[in-house]
Amino acid sequence: MKNKKVVYATMGGDLFHRGHLELIKKAKKLGDFLIIGLHPDDVIKRYKREPLIPFEDRKKIIESIREVDKVVEDCMDLREPTMFDNLKKYKVSIAVHGDDWLPPLYKKAEEQKLCRVVQVECYPYITTTKLLQEIRRTKRLNYLLEKKKKLVIVSAGDAITAKLIEEAEFDGIWVSGFEASARLGLADNGCITMTEMLNAAKTIVDATSLPVLVDVDNGYGGLHNFIRTVKEFEKIGCSGICVEDNIFPKINSLWGGKIPLLSMEEHGAKIRVGKDAQKTKDFVIVARTEALIRGYGMAEAIKRAEHYVKSGADMVLTHSRESTGKEALEIPKYWKSKIPLVIVPTKFPQLTNKQLFNAGFSVIVLANQTERVKIKAIRESLKIIKKHDSVYPVEKELSATLDDMRDLTPIREVEEIDRRYGTR
Repeated sequence: MKNKKVVYATMGGDLFHRGHLELIKKAKKLGDFLIIGLHPDDVIKRYKREPLIPFEDRKKIIESIREVDKVVEDCMDLREPTMFDNLKKYKVSIAVHGDDWLPPLYKKAEEQKLCRVVQVECYPYITTTKLLQEIRRTKRLNYLLEKKKKLVIVSAGDAITAKLIEEAEFDGIWVSGFEASARLGLADNGCITMTEMLNAAKTIVDATSLPVLVDVDNGYGGLHNFIRTVKEFEKIGCSGICVEDNIFPKINSLWGGKIPLLSMEEHGAKIRVGKDAQKTKDFVIVARTEALIRGYGMAEAIKRAEHYVKSGADMVLTHSRESTGKEALEIPKYWKSKIPLVIVPTKFPQLTNKQLFNAGFSVIVLANQTERVKIKAIRESLKIIKKHDSVYPVEKELSATLDDMRDLTPIREVEEIDRRYGTR
């Protein structure tokens, strides 16, 4: 490398694509010797996710590219060797990055005068993240369950919450009828319409690559209503729906006592007609029975659940509100079918996911915690603003900045479209 102009570029290199190749070609033209700082597995996991291709394999792929002279480990600023260690060690003249954005480390390197920073045009506009989003959209609940065996699904009432759930690496999104009704100022008593739930679910489906399971109460009516429900939610890209054997108008089963339920035969017919109406084999119908939570006993709940399986249900949810969780833990002991069991631990939050999985449940739905967290946070923040006659104390304590919020929107895609088509 003596007397050569050294160029340096960093990347994860997972799912190597044309965008990586174009960056490498453009970087090599800027100097004589090109070094790629490749992020190891633990570093990629810190800022993105677990890489699909291990470090040594990614290193071999990039080393095979004609324009690349050397591949070194680059741990950003998380551990040694850091990006700055490499810039100094190899006497780098130019650090190269795409023009879609500039990471803070590059800015810092330029400010410290370690090297010159050059941004080259990204062509074509493609990233590993975008590729994975498209791949993961095809992954459905039944696929994930087959692969992982145990899933934790968390409620989201909006796109930002859905993105945060994905960021936290949970397995899927639950769109709650209770939450959606409350956000519209309605009781959870069947007043919310299918169209309103579709609108709520669509923004979430569009915002995340996780599977989305929607609580459709009792399917908004009889057989013909449920046919339309299945078709419409499948059409917008939901992975599945959960339908309960409550009669219309429904009453939220977390409150109240023993009330009449839809007959087992009628709910079974609803499931059969729904399965016949769906277009793809991947769409999931979760049959939920309210028999246990409404005081009809374990035997009735299991009998109904078994009938719903025979009717074609892909999964079964048997609800409980007994606060110790003992009743819930008993459910799998009576379950003989191989169809997955779903549980919603709202009334027994002291049980860990591990306890529920060990008992025999396959899917855990955390159905309303995110919305309740918001309520408490907003209530406390408003009290502080009122007390201090200023938003400053709240701003000072908030961990989320304006940039955090902005980055949870598709701002980079917007900027790229503006750049490519000449509007900015």
